[in-house]
Amino acid sequence: MLLILLKLPLAGLFWLAVTLRHALYAHKILKQHEFKIPVICVGNLTVGGTGKTPHVQMLMQLLGKEGVKAAVLSRGYKRKSSGFFYVEKSSTACGVGDEPLQIKRRFPEATVAVCKDRVLGIKKIIGDNPEVKVVILDDAFQHRRVKAGLSIVLTTCDNLATKDYMLPLGRLRDSVSRLAYAEMLVVTKCPHSLKPIDFNVLEKNLKVKPYQHLYFTAYAYGSMVHLATGKPVATLDGKSVVALAGIANPQPFFDLLSERYTVAQTFRFPDHHHFGARDLSLLEQTMRRRPDSVLVVTEKDAMRLADADVSDELRSKIYYQPIDVQFLNNGQKCFIQKTLSYVRENKRIGHLY
Repeated sequence: MLLILLKLPLAGLFWLAVTLRHALYAHKILKQHEFKIPVICVGNLTVGGTGKTPHVQMLMQLLGKEGVKAAVLSRGYKRKSSGFFYVEKSSTACGVGDEPLQIKRRFPEATVAVCKDRVLGIKKIIGDNPEVKVVILDDAFQHRRVKAGLSIVLTTCDNLATKDYMLPLGRLRDSVSRLAYAEMLVVTKCPHSLKPIDFNVLEKNLKVKPYQHLYFTAYAYGSMVHLATGKPVATLDGKSVVALAGIANPQPFFDLLSERYTVAQTFRFPDHHHFGARDLSLLEQTMRRRPDSVLVVTEKDAMRLADADVSDELRSKIYYQPIDVQFLNNGQKCFIQKTLSYVRENKRIGHLY
């Protein structure tokens, strides 16, 4: 209780600062930039863990199937470089960020770039790549300098933004009132067992506006991939698993592995954690004590481990689990139609515009 009382005024000050910033944009004291090319923003209100990268990948896949050339622009969080960079398959997570690298390796032919200044980044992409028909902004809902034509805001099923609190009291980095400015809301990480009444309750709790479109998604898991060879594997041959996750919310990943395998041990690291010599030594010692186990990591962690100074012995035992997105409640057809309508007509959707 004492800790909550200490955090309460800090959360109030943070909310005040966020509200003031939005007011400066609303009164055009701070300038917003619009572009002739369609711009889709995928973001959230919290400090992470809602599944933005899998949903960006889903957008890339859907647009690609329709013949729409899309580019992705990310800040490249926690990269040790600055300025604008195009992400290549040979790039490192340290240089461009783990999430942009993951997207590039999923879509090798796509244009993926990193730049903290999204306005500069979009201008650079448009100027260099005339074939690009739409730019997807990864994690940019708070980046008000760019006025996206379509904003998709994600919130997790087990922790709706409307039930959360501002930092540091909760996980919100933006005001819940900002949900009203998103054309699409996506409830992510839903159980596949959701019933019609559950969809109705979630919609009511989110206070969805008449002009907004609400979707529900769950994770779908394909074959694991061997880090050393890059080849998918159908089965782990009954081996026990040592699970590792350096992501914002690792529990669903651990739960998934527990459903499929015998999990002998788990390792939790901070989100976007760069693995140093001490971390790798710990993992090597662990795997030597468990010669019949394999080390299973998230796809995002695999991007960082691939760049790390991992011994051949340890690398041979590492597998990662790719994650895809699956729509629930028959939402995919509507989602595709609304997204393609915006991209092809380049007209803002929703009554706000």
